Amino acid sequence: VRGAADEILLTPTVRDWPKGLRLNWIDAPQVEVAEDGALYWPMLDGCEVTDLELRESGTWIDYRPLGYTPRCKAWGALYPGNCQMQFMAFYKDGRGIYFGCHDPTHTQMGVEYDWRSDRATRLSLQMFCGETKDGVWTAPAPFTLRLFNGGWMEACEIYRDFIYTLPAFQTPVKRPKWMYESPVNLIYPVQGEGIDHGPNPMKTNRYYPFINVMPEVEKYGRLFDSKIMALIMHWEGTAPWCPPYVWPPLGGEEGLAKLRDALHARGDLLGLYCSGCAWTQVSCINDYSQEKKCRDEGLERWMMRGPKGQIEATICNHRFAQRFGYDMCLTEKWSQETLVEEIGKIARFGVDYCQYFDQNIGGAALLCYSRAHHHPPVPGAWQTKAMLDLQDKVFAKIGEVGSQMTLGCEACAATPFVKNLFYNDSRANNDVSYGNPVAGLPFVFHEWMSNFSGNQIGHDADVGYRWMRSFHYGESFSVILGADGKLQNAWGIPWKKPRPDQERLIALVKNLNSVRKANLPWLLEGKMLRPFAKVETKRVFVKYGNLDIETDEVMSSFWQAPDGRRRAFLSNWGLKDAVAAVTFADGTRKVYALKPGEVVWFDAPAVSAPAKVRRPFSFMPILS
Repeated sequence: VRGAADEILLTPTVRDWPKGLRLNWIDAPQVEVAEDGALYWPMLDGCEVTDLELRESGTWIDYRPLGYTPRCKAWGALYPGNCQMQFMAFYKDGRGIYFGCHDPTHTQMGVEYDWRSDRATRLSLQMFCGETKDGVWTAPAPFTLRLFNGGWMEACEIYRDFIYTLPAFQTPVKRPKWMYESPVNLIYPVQGEGIDHGPNPMKTNRYYPFINVMPEVEKYGRLFDSKIMALIMHWEGTAPWCPPYVWPPLGGEEGLAKLRDALHARGDLLGLYCSGCAWTQVSCINDYSQEKKCRDEGLERWMMRGPKGQIEATICNHRFAQRFGYDMCLTEKWSQETLVEEIGKIARFGVDYCQYFDQNIGGAALLCYSRAHHHPPVPGAWQTKAMLDLQDKVFAKIGEVGSQMTLGCEACAATPFVKNLFYNDSRANNDVSYGNPVAGLPFVFHEWMSNFSGNQIGHDADVGYRWMRSFHYGESFSVILGADGKLQNAWGIPWKKPRPDQERLIALVKNLNSVRKANLPWLLEGKMLRPFAKVETKRVFVKYGNLDIETDEVMSSFWQAPDGRRRAFLSNWGLKDAVAAVTFADGTRKVYALKPGEVVWFDAPAVSAPAKVRRPFSFMPILS
């Protein structure tokens, strides 16, 4: 069916498949694009791929159709999950093609690209078929092919227009008061020294008992001139990263209560990492085991299964990971009741923020093919509905115990989960395996979802680039605490490895958070815009492991506050002075010379007046 003049709508229907078989998924329509343009891919908060062959160099990230794959091999672009939106866009020389499916039921699909040769790349929206009726399956919404002018921002605007039509996005999100104070997250473990996987046994460190971290909380609160959220890893009284039974905390409630009360007395916050909707049989870090309970109570019957009855978890399930176990199927009453009860214990205790859905990347429910559960034997929209149902019950429980605890997930929340999970651990750094991180998720969802800069897992690129990019995403900030009260480059890096320049990192976070707190109508509540002024600056490279990532020497972002006021921000993330030339809508031009770490901003100018520039924040050492 032809839509508007620049759009074709396609609604696949399948019937008459062989008797005795079930329709698993379809991958239609088949769309191929050239190899020499750029692709916007909604993977892990937004990625612009300019080398479409790059991912084929590694078996961990190469293309494969999604399906049930055990033992940490299920990495793929699942929507709604680590791919958080239902479209891709290919563009070159200012012209592009948008390929998406604006499905309000949020049927599970693979949002993928398949490099085939130096002449073509196939775009794939692999949709799981879930329910069929009378032997016929019809796509729940049309696939759209649309021509557009521009690049990734213009493509994201098309998807944002769809978002505005969904009931969940008709009202503003109810943020907790503490988000308006822009606390800095102080992320650290109480067990281990930066390595958090097997087969290494994990011992307590200097931050246990829990109260031992208070000198660092007070120190960094002073240095950042900010509220602090102590966001703890490896705190569980069972075993690190071993859900669902994580409570009580290590050593019992009394020790963590001392920290909670000390934090709250200062106006600071307590946060906990968890590990999502998985079932742990045994830990790879200590001797924790639930094998007997699982066997005695027949709990395997509630776990996700493959199409041949396979049962094995897909995330962190390896002797060199954190655990062996399964994934819990969320349609089953036992699974939901268990998870609600466990989250309720955390909320009842007085935790302010819990990243419970860590490892449910993007808030995802994974793929289940069980024929014995209360769902069709093929993945589909029913899995999204089951996750939303679980979240509704969880928030009812949180309210029932008198808590206002906020929940989050690993990476930005995918489309259907945004209104529930609006403060999450950004994982844009991980896009460097494929291309350049871009602010796709903030561009579409920032009015409802403002995340934090995450635990930076495994990445040691320039701290100025990483934290400045978070600033332009509208994120609040997090830092990683290591040995001797010093800051690490990232989570997952052994404490004995070299640390970043402490003075630079602390000054950078302090100054950026000061700017953020002064501009919350834009950087917390605001809507990201396409540029309303033209910014010209050098293109430079930042090293990420073996990769060189191209970026702007002076970063920029453009915003609109809820009351319609528009504001732009320019910043220099590097170690040298940098220059940007800005041409305004009225044709006037101004050159800005920015010192290292400096941020300036200007408002959208009136037609007859030049922009007003404010320059109160610059990078200055604060450790003396």
